[in-house]
Amino acid sequence: MCSNDSPSVKADGTTDAAELAAEYEEFLLDIEEQPLPGYRTEEMRVRIEEVRATLATEGVASAGQLQQLLRTVTEALADVQAAQVVPVPEDRNLSAAVPGATDAGAVYEVTETEQAKATNVLINLLFTVVETPTHEDRRREERAARDNDARDGDDAETDGANADEGVDFGVTGYAGPE
Repeated sequence: MCSNDSPSVKADGTTDAAELAAEYEEFLLDIEEQPLPGYRTEEMRVRIEEVRATLATEGVASAGQLQQLLRTVTEALADVQAAQVVPVPEDRNLSAAVPGATDAGAVYEVTETEQAKATNVLINLLFTVVETPTHEDRRREERAARDNDARDGDDAETDGANADEGVDFGVTGYAGPE
């Protein structure tokens, strides 16, 4: 996915929490329009709302929230792929539809166009979930910034001397593949 496809990804690769929260709000609306089983739509709505709320308050989401959302979206994607494709669904009641189980409830039927559109929405949601920063991402960025600051301070103390002297990356005397 390129950065032109998702407005939440800036040119430097960082993600803006406010833009991601807005994207999740759009996905809430998009999911409601898809012909998914009622229980699946409700579960995704709850998971998306949790992530969106955490993004709005903390600027990042927890890894656990994102894992739950990934699981839910992946299961919904499997449901859509397993749905019976029909020209025109007859008397569709998605509140009782159970994907792949014709004897347990109403058959989960979708048209080919609905299946393609739902698949597209769910895949885009998966990409957005993957782009969403976590607390660990924030700690990693802070640690990297501190390390860069510390390195910058060390370079200033060497007064122009080669700061890389004495650093051995395990390749001393390495002549290449034999």
